Amino acid sequence: MARGPLATAHWSTVSSTDLNALDLLAEAPAPALRLLATAIDREFERREETQPSPYDDAAARLGIDVADLVVLTEALDPPVAHSVGHWLFRAQARWSVEHRGAFPSRPALSETVPGAAGDVRAFSSVTVVLPAGTLAGVPVVIRLVSERCGSEVELMGRGEDADVLTDLLDSFLRRCRTADSPYRQGTYRVASGSRGLVLERWTPPAASRDLLKLDPSVWRTVDRGVHRVLELADDLQSRGLGTSTGLLLVGPPGTGKTQLGTVVARELRGTATVLVPGTYVTEHYLTELFELAADLAPCLILMDDLDLIAGERGQTDPHRLREFLNVMDGGLADRSGVVVIASTNDHRKIDKAARRSSRFDTVIRMEAPGVEGRLAILERYLAWCETELDLATLARATDGATGADLKELVRATVLATRDAVTTEALLTQAREGRWRPAAEAAGHYL
Repeated sequence: MARGPLATAHWSTVSSTDLNALDLLAEAPAPALRLLATAIDREFERREETQPSPYDDAAARLGIDVADLVVLTEALDPPVAHSVGHWLFRAQARWSVEHRGAFPSRPALSETVPGAAGDVRAFSSVTVVLPAGTLAGVPVVIRLVSERCGSEVELMGRGEDADVLTDLLDSFLRRCRTADSPYRQGTYRVASGSRGLVLERWTPPAASRDLLKLDPSVWRTVDRGVHRVLELADDLQSRGLGTSTGLLLVGPPGTGKTQLGTVVARELRGTATVLVPGTYVTEHYLTELFELAADLAPCLILMDDLDLIAGERGQTDPHRLREFLNVMDGGLADRSGVVVIASTNDHRKIDKAARRSSRFDTVIRMEAPGVEGRLAILERYLAWCETELDLATLARATDGATGADLKELVRATVLATRDAVTTEALLTQAREGRWRPAAEAAGHYL
């Protein structure tokens, strides 16, 4: 009987009316969280003390207080950033100068760049200390930073040298953009990326004047308007006669416009820079393209489908047409030493202002070859065939055919005959040639 009251008294000591269990659970972690927050704050304070900023580090390398540090900054397009990185990479190897990453706690980063003479190494993120007597007569620190949105270079020096630092940065970047660029005298296709223009090394396919059957007058015009202008660039410049020129190739598809540009590109390899922009680049990065060409001059730009950006007013984007006219005049970008070979299927689609002689000095009409030209082209594409063929008859039977048409004729015959090519098989394909005008449809009678 005595156990009843004892049990009741024990139960009353844990009644929820005396203690809230939820309050206990909420308050218990608070001291531990406060200790953890204090530990994290102390860790950040400790790290901040041991990891100086890039500017504190640069000032220390120059032996000055950070308050006396002068910092000059310039945003860079990818080709210029690669040139700066390549220069710094060579400087580190040449002078064994001190270098580290763009941030003191990080290592320097490098990448491979497709230079004109082959792949080269270039820093993409680095800080280089250049003592007096290397880049200039005063010590400086150059910091190259590469981020997702782009690249920039910082030149840091002492306050006592502030009067020479601006000119020093300008001359350094001018050297990297021009004479010291790894892209100089290379051949490239030009694309675009999130940061700007991207150069991709391009090897022109095998092509020569012997393989491209054109009238000799065309090659004389090319020699005078391209090769001779680039060869005499210094003399022309000194006499105020201008070192830029433009050739407009006009003709239907398949007449050799692109091939002519390829032949010229091969002839200029190693002596001039060749840039082949994609359509998107010519439509959206025209000014940047011509600025790059001027930096890498002497330079040849090959542009297909000119009517996309320089079409008649009302038929094309007026802003693109205006930009094209300005860059061709040198108003938005220096054209010294820049030669442009552009092409179009129909010159009537090109705005008259774009065809003015100050922008395109020469217009070359690319027509379908005559009988002798067709015979030479057929001999080239059928040189492998051991069967005796009457190519003279075939040449006369293909009036109006372009070089591309004749190439397709031979290919279609090979496929149709399973490589048993004969004169009759070639003539059969010629009678069905797509270059022939379509016959008028017969009338319908009720």
